[in-house]
Amino acid sequence: MDKVDVRFPQQAKPAANLPKNAQERAVALVDLMGRLTAVLEREAAAVRARRPAKELAQIGRDKQPMTLVYEEISRLLRVDRDGLIALPVELKTTLKDATAKLYAATADNAEALRVGGAAQKIMVDTVVGVISRQQKAPSTAYAAHMGGGRGYSPPPSGPRTSAALNTRL
Repeated sequence: MDKVDVRFPQQAKPAANLPKNAQERAVALVDLMGRLTAVLEREAAAVRARRPAKELAQIGRDKQPMTLVYEEISRLLRVDRDGLIALPVELKTTLKDATAKLYAATADNAEALRVGGAAQKIMVDTVVGVISRQQKAPSTAYAAHMGGGRGYSPPPSGPRTSAALNTRL
């Protein structure tokens, strides 16, 4: 159990400011879906443009709270069947259009992330292959180009032996 210092009263934490009825939920959901669609489109564009990982991580941090709020508000709206039925036709149409745009942006975002991940895998596999081939080269050899085919060359040094794979990709 947490200790509470009764000498200094704690301020109450504000309750979640979620919409109270179906009308408010639908309006908030339309606005939220528009903002979430914009973030997904921005993320897909950043992946396609091969923006730095730091920038992509920031977009992910921006996207996560919106996704959680979207899930909660849409759940509350689906549960309130009577309120959903009573919504004006214009709002239902707007909600349907916003949902279609969000689903399209989600599909595009997923495809961009899939292609970006595949491209990254190809790059990593290529680097690993090059490093593996370089490490399999003989460490000592009698070099034909050194002294007419009978000279001894010391073990190679430098890039071949110091190659390492960055595992933080």
